[in-house]
Amino acid sequence: MLDYIEANLEGNICLDRMASNACLSRFHFARAFRLAVGQSPHRYVSGRRLERAKALLMQADRSLVDITLTLGFSSHANFARAFKQATGVAPGRYRKNVGSRQNDTSLSDVRRALFGLTAKAD
Repeated sequence: MLDYIEANLEGNICLDRMASNACLSRFHFARAFRLAVGQSPHRYVSGRRLERAKALLMQADRSLVDITLTLGFSSHANFARAFKQATGVAPGRYRKNVGSRQNDTSLSDVRRALFGLTAKAD
């Protein structure tokens, strides 16, 4: 089921469809999902969509509205509110922060991180 959710994050994922795929009633599916995953299906899907949003925000060619619509949020305001509640920062600010961190990373920083080299070894 987690693979189904991951593959369909950009589509319409509803409890009825997930329950039908699992051959369970809505109630039994929701209960079994919560026991297996530790979260309700809705909370899990919302969390995965916000994680996907983080990845999409790293792509400068995607507009915030496009990301909002792609991930199935009803409006940009709802997306921004959910994103800020989950991360503590607005989507546009997140994109700027991630972009500035990516630009600040030099080849020597990457080598140090990968190989544990000190600054003197550069």
